[in-house]
Amino acid sequence: MTSPSLDLQAPAFTHRQILRVMAGVVSGMFLSALDQTIVATALPTLVESLGGFNQITWVFTIYMLASTVSAALWGKLSDIYGRRSTYLAAISIFLVGSLLCAAAQNLPQLIAARAVQGIGGGGIGALAFTIMADVLSPRERGRYIGLLSGTFAAGSVIGPLLGGFIADNVGWQWIFLINLPLGLIALRISWSALRGVGTRRVARVDLRGAATLSTAIICLLLAGVWGGDQYPWGSATIVGLLGAAVVLGAVFVGIEIRVDEPIIAPRLIRNRALVVSIVLAGFNTVVFQAPILYIPLFLQTVHVTSATGSGIAIVPLMIGMAVGSIVGGRRVSQTGHYKSLLLVGIGGMFVATAGFLTFDEHTQSGSIIFWVGLMGLSFGCGAPVINLAAQNSMPAADIGAAGSALMTLRTLIGTLGLAGIGTIVLSNLRTSLAPTAAARQIDPQELVSGPKAIARLPTEVRQVVINAMTDAIRAGFVLSLVVAAVSFALAILLPNVPLRSNVEELAVSH
Repeated sequence: MTSPSLDLQAPAFTHRQILRVMAGVVSGMFLSALDQTIVATALPTLVESLGGFNQITWVFTIYMLASTVSAALWGKLSDIYGRRSTYLAAISIFLVGSLLCAAAQNLPQLIAARAVQGIGGGGIGALAFTIMADVLSPRERGRYIGLLSGTFAAGSVIGPLLGGFIADNVGWQWIFLINLPLGLIALRISWSALRGVGTRRVARVDLRGAATLSTAIICLLLAGVWGGDQYPWGSATIVGLLGAAVVLGAVFVGIEIRVDEPIIAPRLIRNRALVVSIVLAGFNTVVFQAPILYIPLFLQTVHVTSATGSGIAIVPLMIGMAVGSIVGGRRVSQTGHYKSLLLVGIGGMFVATAGFLTFDEHTQSGSIIFWVGLMGLSFGCGAPVINLAAQNSMPAADIGAAGSALMTLRTLIGTLGLAGIGTIVLSNLRTSLAPTAAARQIDPQELVSGPKAIARLPTEVRQVVINAMTDAIRAGFVLSLVVAAVSFALAILLPNVPLRSNVEELAVSH
């Protein structure tokens, strides 16, 4: 099997041209970052309006699932049709999904619309780092990664505040409608800024591989979400889904070995630095996203905080991430090494997650702000380093493929991890509330249908619900703590290869 020829000689870009390219990249990233955090703080209110608290994690996981599946294709499509047109298509699909979300009349419709959003979001995320790799060497990337991370953090800081305000005062539909004017601005900037970035080539899209991988991921995710909740782990449904995922995974590997244009090239798996980076990126996604999803829920249901108040509590997470990214990016550019910074970042995430386990209804605001801020600062130090390590470990010809594999598998691991945390939270909550619900002859879900509903409960019943919610969320963070510990152990295995200084230089094989 022969590999298609590639133009490895990247064009030289001036600082001004790079800033223009970055403007196009960050405009789309801002849109994606704003959406993730704006939904997180408004989610309890949104679910209360549409019903179906037991499906709350699907609003997040379906987005991540769709972005995982689509990310495997976006990089390949950009090789064929060009970076600019593909990036514009990703933003456009994201905006269509946003409009469908706002029009949803019930939770299933919203979940379906979030899947459309996720397809576009997967393209934005996958192509952003691919575009950066087109114009910047790994070492140069550290200088600009602060700009990218700072813009992402700006959207992340504004998102919680805006989501809380909209949920409290306007109407949940506007958390999605606000994407439309912002998205049009991103389209305009990207149309102009991304001219001449990347080179087109003749290639084939591996549709069989994409369909097989997508189906395997769906089976695996459904097993993770339903297992121990809607079905026992040993039931025919769960066993069947897991078996199907394994079989389809094997079929996918067989397809990828034979096709000329694989979605995830098997040769990439032989690179230890890339494999470790992928797993680390996925684990870090789980540990970082867990507080974004569950701290607002904890504050609105246990502390009876408004949506706006819970959004304010998340702001330190995003500010910390921005500071950590900027400082870490500069440090990596100065030294050309990344491993020590990564270990510090993951270690800090472990400590912050341990701090979340101390939260209860009596926890003071200062303590919450400290632990949330530490999580953001630690993630900001470590997360961008993982992308650099992955791309630095690959020959220039494989940077695009490595970026696509990193995005796809990172999001898959993150989706499964968050689904697992969600299953633990809901299972513990249902078990704790079963006696009270049985005594009142109602479904346990009716006791936690939303913050306002919990506040209206009789004092004695409300206290039972608060205790159950605290214990359930704490159980979810226990799993997150285990993931952080394993992540730290894996980071020790990551080779500490000096960052390359130019785009064309080939990485040393590992």
